[in-house]
Amino acid sequence: MKPWQALRIRTDTDVEGVGSLQKPAADVLSIVVMADGACWLESRKGATWRTATYSTGDIGITVPGKEITIRWRKFAAVPLRTVHIDLPKALFDADVDLTPVDVLSRPDPVITAMATAMAKAKAAGAEELYAQCAAQYLAAHLLAPHRVREPERHALSDGQMRKVVEYMRTNLPNRIMLDDLAKEAALSRFHFLRLFTARTGRPPLKFLTELRIAEARRRLQNSDEPIAAIGRRSGFPSASHFSATFSRYVGCSPTEYRLRSR
Repeated sequence: MKPWQALRIRTDTDVEGVGSLQKPAADVLSIVVMADGACWLESRKGATWRTATYSTGDIGITVPGKEITIRWRKFAAVPLRTVHIDLPKALFDADVDLTPVDVLSRPDPVITAMATAMAKAKAAGAEELYAQCAAQYLAAHLLAPHRVREPERHALSDGQMRKVVEYMRTNLPNRIMLDDLAKEAALSRFHFLRLFTARTGRPPLKFLTELRIAEARRRLQNSDEPIAAIGRRSGFPSASHFSATFSRYVGCSPTEYRLRSR
């Protein structure tokens, strides 16, 4: 079976569901699709770690020329099954800015369905024309949202997003309502919910919970505060709610996480 030239694709199964990876910059746009399973994912840029959940149907994208350091830990019982797709940089016009495409984790049902179909086609011996058509479609699909020049009608603007995230971070210990966030963006609640989800790939509540979990992890690693106090300062109203949510996102209890981090 001749390897495809238009793109590269492979599947991977991670039974243990924990690990890390340092990947040097390359002349390909890399897409990783979570075909089955769920994990907590962290990516480092300089000295800063970004965190996200990575569940079935989510994708991550690394643009050409970008080094990446990631680590992950599953929080579901099933093995992590992923599909890895590499698109050559030459597939995209030289003047196209691919930076907006780069993402740690977001849902994309189109690419998820394509990845499964492409992996099966590759195993069945599909010819190069199949790969060429698939590569062109993937490139067009990835770039289409970023060719729109009216972000205020389709997603939150950069300024709106900064204000909303700053409000979330400043008020993590407090009860944050959807109306509060919509007010920061100067939008109605319904319009804000739609545009925020379009911008981030997740609803505001999930995004806020991820920020709270990240803050709790930071405090567990770097302080000796009581765990219940860390939960309250991170925005969880009760110790039981904090423990249950933390375990669901991270895969272990706050106490276990603190012990592992020391």
